[in-house]
Amino acid sequence: MKIDRLFVYGTLMRGGRLHHELDAIRAEFRGKGSIRAALYAIKGEWYPGAIPDDSSVTWGEVYLLPNLESALVHLDEVEGVAAGDGSFQRRAVEVRFGSKRFAAWTYFYTAPLQRSRRIRSGRFKVSGRN
Repeated sequence: MKIDRLFVYGTLMRGGRLHHELDAIRAEFRGKGSIRAALYAIKGEWYPGAIPDDSSVTWGEVYLLPNLESALVHLDEVEGVAAGDGSFQRRAVEVRFGSKRFAAWTYFYTAPLQRSRRIRSGRFKVSGRN
């Protein structure tokens, strides 16, 4: 199965400091959705990290990736996956999109959660503090 959607929950969202990276790959905004994950403010609040958690919900945005292979290569570089820095890992996840469910790519945080704070609402504010 080809997964051609992306779920973002932080700085890649509209208004986020890295959203221009989605513009660069011509990702098409499809709407808002959620995944089963716990959300954390990492290292002083300036970016979030989600970790899989069936008892929690993280809210974000869904994008269609029209040029899938090149888009994933670019996003892996942006998220540090290509460099192997160990902070994020791209994984397929089930997205809840209204009454629909489908698979999308997302980037889960994999580094230790030291100095991180749980965002209980599951919503990262792209401007201001959580």
